[in-house]
Amino acid sequence: MKTIQVDHIDLKLEAGKKLFFASDFHLGSPAYDKSRTRERKIIAWIEAHEAEMGGLFLLGDVFDYWFEYRYVVPKGFVRLFGTLARLTDKGIPVFFFCGNHDTWVRNYFQQELGLRVCEQNARLWVNGVKFYVGHGDGLGPDDKGYKFIKRLLAARWSRTFFAMLHPWTGYILASGFSRRSRKADELKTDRRAYEQRKNENLTYFMRERLDEEPDIRYFIFAHRHWPLLQPVKALDETVETDCRYLNVGDWLQYFSYGVYDGTDLHLEGECTEKKF
Repeated sequence: MKTIQVDHIDLKLEAGKKLFFASDFHLGSPAYDKSRTRERKIIAWIEAHEAEMGGLFLLGDVFDYWFEYRYVVPKGFVRLFGTLARLTDKGIPVFFFCGNHDTWVRNYFQQELGLRVCEQNARLWVNGVKFYVGHGDGLGPDDKGYKFIKRLLAARWSRTFFAMLHPWTGYILASGFSRRSRKADELKTDRRAYEQRKNENLTYFMRERLDEEPDIRYFIFAHRHWPLLQPVKALDETVETDCRYLNVGDWLQYFSYGVYDGTDLHLEGECTEKKF
């Protein structure tokens, strides 16, 4: 198996505390008023669980577009930023995983908000229980075109070139690409079959990973905008595992999230759990 770069996180979860996992807020899309309404809902959700929150994991695509210049950051989202800063000021760890829509992060989140930024997937240990956590894009055997674009955008020269564009030009380009991509997904004639194929790629990655690391108890990913919680086994059927896969869904239509209470992992929110 190809070695995959990951971050390493070790947390001690106190009794009565929980970890929360959410993603794909896509703030900034599709219009200002709808984005503000969604931001208020996200903040209300955070505040409702703040007392029991032992950690918050934002698994990517928090913003529909984010490009952080050396001295300038995009306009907006100050209410969410203030809420996240208050959490970290209280000692609640908040982890920001770069998604495919907000991959161009520098140091603003760390310095101003106290977040820990993870550019890669992460192995997470919680009181000795092993998780594998990330945005979940570009994993598995297929999607070669997407993987090429992902590497292209992550290249240092690509960021340097984009930074040379006027911010308004960069915003128009990035937001236009995002809208076209989302519209293309919505126009697919068999959305369920499309999501199932994508999920099969991710499932293959997880099963292959379990061959090497059978002690992984939970995989938690996002990106697919499809909330589900299901068991996953290793490719090698002789390898004994007890593992489950959670996709946290999104806040565009499902308003779903994951919760680990120190004993078990749950899918919660306004979603209806979907299984393939």
